[in-house]
Amino acid sequence: MSNLLSSVQNGTNSMLGYFRGVVEEVRKVRWPTRKELTTYTITVVVVCVVLFLLTYGFDWLVTRAFELLGIGNS
Repeated sequence: MSNLLSSVQNGTNSMLGYFRGVVEEVRKVRWPTRKELTTYTITVVVVCVVLFLLTYGFDWLVTRAFELLGIGNS
């Protein structure tokens, strides 16, 4: 019985230690300013749009090439 109680206490202590560690790490985080956040957001959106356009353009070129070669559904 004492082993079970000791095991439960150790589990509780390790869980509390884990969450204390999480709180400490969150306090160390340097959160971005509004200006930085806006810059990062715009950067991500622009990169996504550029990658979309590159993918779309490559797909269009390959589709046209296959049509010229008579391959695929037309």
